[in-house]
Amino acid sequence: HKDCKGCPAICCHNLAMHIGKPENKQEVEELKWQLQFDSVKVYIRKNRWHQLVEGKCMYLDKQNRCSSYHKRMDKCKEHNPPHCERYGKFYDVMIEIPDELDKYLLKVRKKIKSRLK
Repeated sequence: HKDCKGCPAICCHNLAMHIGKPENKQEVEELKWQLQFDSVKVYIRKNRWHQLVEGKCMYLDKQNRCSSYHKRMDKCKEHNPPHCERYGKFYDVMIEIPDELDKYLLKVRKKIKSRLK
């Protein structure tokens, strides 16, 4: 894609997966446990939760080019500019450590309670 020229292949360095919003204490604890790992983050975009695992695709070469471009996965083919990480902030909320998850959930609960009054 012409808009990819000169890009450091940001999309090939992190794996983002849609996850459900934690709905109970067990799910919150599981997510907090995952956030203890330095390669795992959670982000929220348009009220959809995603887990972000930092790393690098095994097919990315030293020039940040895909060495299996013609055989790449459908997900890779679908990921195109300008709707990618290179062109701005791709999240509304980024959660990097367990304490940030607790703070975010507390803030959301307070907003809900204040709306109900």
